[in-house]
Order: sequence, then structure tokens, then C-alpha cells
Amino acid sequence: MEILCIDIGKGTQDILYINTNKNIENSIKLILPSPTSILAEKISLMNEDLRIDGVIMGGGPVNRAIIEHIKKGFNVEISENAARTIRDDLEEVKKRGVIIKESIENPNVIFRDLDFDMLKNIFTPIGKEFNPNFVCVACQDHGFVKGQSDRITRFKYFENTLKETKNPYKFYFKEKTNYFSRFDAILETLKENNYEGFVMDSKIASICGILNYARENNINEFIGLDIGNGHTLGVSIKDGEIVGLFEHHTRLLTPEKLKNIVDKLADGTLKNEEIFNDNGHGSVVLDSINPEEILIAGPNREMFKDYGKYAYPGGDVMITGCIGLYDTLKSMKVF
Repeated sequence: MEILCIDIGKGTQDILYINTNKNIENSIKLILPSPTSILAEKISLMNEDLRIDGVIMGGGPVNRAIIEHIKKGFNVEISENAARTIRDDLEEVKKRGVIIKESIENPNVIFRDLDFDMLKNIFTPIGKEFNPNFVCVACQDHGFVKGQSDRITRFKYFENTLKETKNPYKFYFKEKTNYFSRFDAILETLKENNYEGFVMDSKIASICGILNYARENNINEFIGLDIGNGHTLGVSIKDGEIVGLFEHHTRLLTPEKLKNIVDKLADGTLKNEEIFNDNGHGSVVLDSINPEEILIAGPNREMFKDYGKYAYPGGDVMITGCIGLYDTLKSMKVF
């Protein structure tokens, strides 16, 4: 059986193509620029009006590229579906000078997080057929509820899911959510391409990857940290279950500040208001733990190197999220 695991971040898309008959170390592994980075670069080199079609995808770099293009004096037309990449509230998109249309004729930019044609073109020259039985995707989506802060919307998802299950492998979606628009677009893309699979929050996928490393090293009680470019997620785990969780913006953290938060997470005294009032997303703590280790992943993991230990699931920190996705699929017992 062959499985595509793809973890889409702001800077890179990390890809693991697994043959279940082989060791993970023998899988095809790719670290490529993220879809939003690829399109941002393309737009920066264009000297013409933009006609954008496609679906909702990760924003960030591509959104900034669009604004810069407008500043250069070019028009930007975009389909309503793709426009939600910029903001879920379309009135906010219009305020940026973007023209929203029901349909786009002869588009010169296509928005999408998943580019299966690109992957097929990579695989063909190496004599490998691209034919996954399952496609497992991780990305980040704040969610959208009109009139509500996206910080609240995103963290309520974590909070509500923890009320249902403490098992990190249950934090996935196979059906449309109707409030995580990016997740829904990915699920629709999988359906259109006849791929079976699921989508998962990239931070939780990373935590599942850290859990893989912990189990391999017989660590039962630990703090897992994913220190990303935008967000830092921390969880306390005991017996494979999440008993505490917080999410903050990485730019607002220092090593000392993060250590204070981690200590409170471990001893069970971290309050939601402490994180939210500091412009983070929030925290929920169900129990205290006595961590054997603090295990760290993410592109800014160096921030906390003096206080914890790097996790290398599958022997490579860059595939932490992919390993988490793979373990999530295995937990479903579909093969």
C-alpha cells in the first residue's frame, strides 16, 4: 500500500510518500517551497493584471504578493471561492482593492494547496508511479465565524475536541466542517481527484509525530512543543493522551517566557486568560504531569534548545508532521 503524507506550512511543504512494505527510511521524501510561496514568487515576476481562480489555500506570502501587485498599478480579479484565501470575510477582501467576480475567464493564476500534477511530474522521471491509496494532509486553518475573533474560533476547536477525546490521533477531519474553509477545500480536492484521505491541523500532526518519537524512546509523560514561524503549540501528554494544551504567537515569546508557560502547563496552573490576554490563542489544562522530557519540533525549535530535547521522528525533524499523519492513519486501522 502507498500513502502520501503532506504537511503544508507557510515556508515549505514537507512530503513523505510511504510504501508500507518498506521502512520509513526508504520512503520518498521531499521538502519543497510551500504552495503560497511558489505562487507569491510567480506573481512577483508578472507584469500584467491578475485573473485568479481556484480554491481556498494558505495565504500569507501570496496575500502580500497580491497587495504589492495592486500597489504597482495592476488590477487583481479573483473568483469568490479563491478570494477567501485572502480573508474569509469578502468585504475585507474588497477593501484591499481586489475585484471579486463570480467567474474568471482565462485565469493566469490558480489557487490550490494540493498540486497532484506537480507531484506526478516529479515522480515520472525517477520511474515511480504516483498512485497513493490514501492522502493525508496537514495544514493550518483558524476557522471562521462571522463577528468572532479567529483566535477564539481556532482555540474553541481544540477545547471542544478535548471534551470529546484526549487522543491526539482523533483530531482529524474526513468530512466537511463548514467553518474551516481551508480544510473543506482540501477535502473537496481529495474527493474531486478520487483520493481517500483526511485533513488535520498541522500543529496537532506535529504533536502526533513527537508522540511517535517519545514512544520509540520509551518516554511516557512529556511536554511536546511545536515552535513554528507563526504559532507555538504546546501539549502535556500522559499515557498517550493530551491533558493540557496552549497556543501562542511565536513572535511574542522569548525562551524565558516560554519556559514559564511550559512550567505552568506541567504543574496544571496555566490559565486561558494568561495566554489570550497576551494576544495568544488560549490554553486548556485538564491535569498536571511530571514530564520526563520536553520534546521540541518546528522551524524555531532552537529558541528552546537549552530547556528541552529535539525530537526526530523517522530520523528527520522535517517530517515530524508527516510521521504524525501516518500514525493517525494507522490508528484508523484501515490497513
